Amino acid sequence: MAHPTISDEEFLSKALELFRTYGYEGVSLSQLAAATGLEKASLYYRYPGGKQEIMMAVMSLVLRGFEQNVFAPLKGEGTPRKRLGIVMEHLREFYCDGAKPCVMDVLGIAGGTEQLADALRSIMKAWLKAFAEIAREGGLSMSVARNRAEEAILRLEGALVLARVLGDTAPFQRTIKALPALLLEE
Repeated sequence: MAHPTISDEEFLSKALELFRTYGYEGVSLSQLAAATGLEKASLYYRYPGGKQEIMMAVMSLVLRGFEQNVFAPLKGEGTPRKRLGIVMEHLREFYCDGAKPCVMDVLGIAGGTEQLADALRSIMKAWLKAFAEIAREGGLSMSVARNRAEEAILRLEGALVLARVLGDTAPFQRTIKALPALLLEE
């Protein structure tokens, strides 16, 4: 019988979905194997460090996604409003219009390693910086831009929690629509 194969990208995408659903402590190697069709031995062959190494590879995937879909577009061509609009669409996609929980929220729950906490902190700081920079470019003072960036992320994260707990994505959708007014207007 042939062993199933799965690309690293597909494996990490499936692992991301498990981690964002169950958190670090809630995901086992058995679940990862079942979701990907691989045997545990294959998981250890690819990731000798086990679940910790898989989680860090997933965090690298998330960081690359944020770099490609949030940070780079905010620094790209066009007006701040146009660039923010591109990012809003990418955030809608990543969070399935609010139906999927925030990976940083779920993984930030106790149980992960310090390396995971550092990775989460790094992504969040970069996100705050990117939002503050677009707000600054949109005409806000540095202190107001920083406060608005924090507020935008607070609203997004809170809307994702509400969507998960209440089973209603409307708060997330309203929050996405409100980003231009929050980040680009006095």
